[in-house]
Amino acid sequence: MDPYQQQQQQQRRRFLAGTAPFSPETPFSRLIDQSLASPETSTQNPYLETLESVFLRLNVSHDNQPLHSGSHDNIFNGSVVDFKILDDLASSGQVGFLPTQNNDINAFGATRVQDFVHNPMMAGYNSDLRSNTFVYGGAYQNPNLNNRRGVMQRESHYGSMNNVLVSKSQNYGRRPPWLQDYVSWEDLSGKIVALAKDQHGCKFLQRLIESATREQIDMLFYEVIDYVGGLIADPFGNYVVQKLVEVISEEQRTRVLRMLTRTDFQLVRICLDVHGTRAVQKLLNCITNPLQVSLVVSALNQGAVALIKDSNGHHVIQHSVKHFSPQDNKYILKQVAEKCFEIATNKSGCCVLQRCVEYSEGEHRDRLVAEIIANALLLAEDHYGNYVVQHILDLKMPQITENLLAQFDGSYTALSCNKYGSNVVEKCLLTTSEDQSTQIILELLSNPGASMLLVDPFGNFVIQKALSVSQGEVQRGLIALIERNSQMMISNIYGQKVLVWLTKNRRLLNL
Repeated sequence: MDPYQQQQQQQRRRFLAGTAPFSPETPFSRLIDQSLASPETSTQNPYLETLESVFLRLNVSHDNQPLHSGSHDNIFNGSVVDFKILDDLASSGQVGFLPTQNNDINAFGATRVQDFVHNPMMAGYNSDLRSNTFVYGGAYQNPNLNNRRGVMQRESHYGSMNNVLVSKSQNYGRRPPWLQDYVSWEDLSGKIVALAKDQHGCKFLQRLIESATREQIDMLFYEVIDYVGGLIADPFGNYVVQKLVEVISEEQRTRVLRMLTRTDFQLVRICLDVHGTRAVQKLLNCITNPLQVSLVVSALNQGAVALIKDSNGHHVIQHSVKHFSPQDNKYILKQVAEKCFEIATNKSGCCVLQRCVEYSEGEHRDRLVAEIIANALLLAEDHYGNYVVQHILDLKMPQITENLLAQFDGSYTALSCNKYGSNVVEKCLLTTSEDQSTQIILELLSNPGASMLLVDPFGNFVIQKALSVSQGEVQRGLIALIERNSQMMISNIYGQKVLVWLTKNRRLLNL
């Protein structure tokens, strides 16, 4: 075998073994092209070099390096390497190592393999990387280190992907270096806010708060109080605030509230935020004295309607309505009554309006109910408003029910054919007295279009409900209507539903 064939065979073995190193100077596109080339047909590859030759081309002078354990000629050959040398290598401008800010392992640029994604052109290549393998400057290195600083023993694993990896983010999922350095509470001084805004730092602080002494809690509080307005709406900081407000003193909790309400609409904006609303609700759970309640309610009044109609903000208003007295909430209840229809027809607002009716009393409730009844016919046919009307019926207060039914007189047939109105008619049949339900059914039977209810997508459910609650002559009138139109109903999917229901419940109806 001539020298050229020997060289080709050696390159083929290295390619198949997945140990072909890459050049720090090689463009990524050329690496992909080379990785896709067939080892049997490709020409001699100038980039298939040993790891030693790669380090030789980093142009690092031994004269400028400090003395250290291990050989300069082969730093991974059983040697122990000081990270200072790797720092110098990284600063040489080569691609092979990530930039470093200090000697800590995480800051050096260690990135977990799951923080990398495969290039689409690399499909079909396998990797024998371990799940906890780290990538150090293009070489796969197991994080089995003797200690946290300055020592890294040889245990490299080269996969069969030829080192072609694309970094998603060099900073994704990396813990701040200081998290590994703290040994005492004094070390936290001046770093609490930065920690609170960090994904790992916020968890670190939450664990500390759980076991902290009063002095330590005070230290945390005084560090964050001036920044609480920003932390409470931060994706990570809000969790620290939630934990902190549970353990601070009443006086400190009042200071937090003053910081969150010192400018107009400040608390409103926080409550509209997906993170802020959670922390505010946690804070409201801890409120006890009248001063704190006054601070919160006064701030919420500034944007009550906007909060009520917001998917995040309505939770805070509901909490206020449920846990504070009607007198405390009187200005919120007043705004709800003034914007009753607007709120009742809103996805979030309809929920708040129901809670307002449930927890209010006296003149505040009377006004809310009066506004709902005045708009009952329109609300009954609305996607969200119908739930408010049904809630009023569920109160089963005779005068309120009577006033509400009066609004529907002459409209029961039209409501029965409406997707949302039919639910309201069914609720009327279920919650009203026998005399009142009888009047509703008689109106349905006397309508010239009564037969159309039998085959209507929504009206058929009203007929079924009417059959179940009616008695005597009214029930017989419904059955007669069905018998007269049975042929039409047999050929209609909705009419069939009524016939099937009637067949199943004949014994129940004493037929």
